[in-house]
Amino acid sequence: MSWLADLEIGEKKMANLHMCRDGAHHDPRMEDAVFALGAGLKLFAVSAAAVWLGWIALQRAFSQLHLIWAGFCIGLIAILLIEVLGREAMGAAYPVMAIASCTSCSFFWLTSRALFRHDAAIGWPEMAIVAGIFLPTIFDQLALGLNFGAIIGESSLTLWMTRLDGMQAFFSSAALVLAFGEGLNGWSGISDSEKRIRYLFLSSFGAGVVICVMLFDHGRLTFVSPALTVLIQGLCAAMIMCSVSLAIIFRQKNPLPSGAARKTPPATEEEMAMAKRAHTLVAEGAYLDPDLKVSTLAQRLHEKDYKVSRAIVSALGHPNFNRFINGYRIRHAEGMLADTASSASILDIALDSGFASLGPFNRAFKEANGLTPREYRRQKEKAATGIGDGLSASEVFAE
Repeated sequence: MSWLADLEIGEKKMANLHMCRDGAHHDPRMEDAVFALGAGLKLFAVSAAAVWLGWIALQRAFSQLHLIWAGFCIGLIAILLIEVLGREAMGAAYPVMAIASCTSCSFFWLTSRALFRHDAAIGWPEMAIVAGIFLPTIFDQLALGLNFGAIIGESSLTLWMTRLDGMQAFFSSAALVLAFGEGLNGWSGISDSEKRIRYLFLSSFGAGVVICVMLFDHGRLTFVSPALTVLIQGLCAAMIMCSVSLAIIFRQKNPLPSGAARKTPPATEEEMAMAKRAHTLVAEGAYLDPDLKVSTLAQRLHEKDYKVSRAIVSALGHPNFNRFINGYRIRHAEGMLADTASSASILDIALDSGFASLGPFNRAFKEANGLTPREYRRQKEKAATGIGDGLSASEVFAE
């Protein structure tokens, strides 16, 4: 299974961990206290996962990072339910929970990609690794539920399950290595605050891997008492949940710059002059054209497309042309939304500000202000009149 599944459950490892050092004496009350503390830390980790799921749903935070993180949180909760309730008590729900628990490893790696990689698109290579972690567990549950042993023979079934378990271990190990590597991705040139959050992520993740995989899984800590094992597992779970949560909060406030913005050299005098011309032309109202593209702007400036794009990035500091143009459009929309006497709908404001449709406007506006256009308007209305909880029919249907 995944390393985080082993961290939370340790189902296959607990029998060995119950064998303490021969002749050792343990105070039952101390053992109970240590066990309770470890269980409490696990409960804290799962409670944090549940809070994240609730926040993502209520805030409609459906970015790639948040959706992947939600998948991990679901896997963590599934793991706890298996541990607390047990397989027999869960009945028919157990296969679903067992499969869901696979997200703990695979989705943790995908979370690290979304955190530290600007272009974190999921393609066939990523899907193959995730499938390599999920498929063995799916096969195991189908084999048990449909009694494959009676069809192909118990020995053949055991052989296939062993091979698939080996494949799962390989892909899980690959995901571990890749997750750690993502924290090192693009290290050169990042800010001090970015380095600090990555140090936190890498140290907590590395400690969890070493303790729960390298030591427990390979049997080097079999002399540790069961209660202390639960405590160590709980500490690792809480530590990783806290560090990744902080990393996600940090990323929400500090989005990664584009690759072009990170690697672009200082602007030349020619680029500075071109950027000034581009700024003047756009500020005069060119941004109100929803079909405005870098090629259109370049034609008006009588320059090459790539030169205009490079000037916008290097001289003006924008990650790309769309961010550059959207800045003007959003400021235009802010002025319209702040006009409490206006009855224009959110859709009308989006179109009048140069956006071609409502969806891109809402996303760009919230990214810039942390509020949706509707929330921004209501905030301005409250500040001006103390009223503003009501919505016009046009706003309701536009959103």
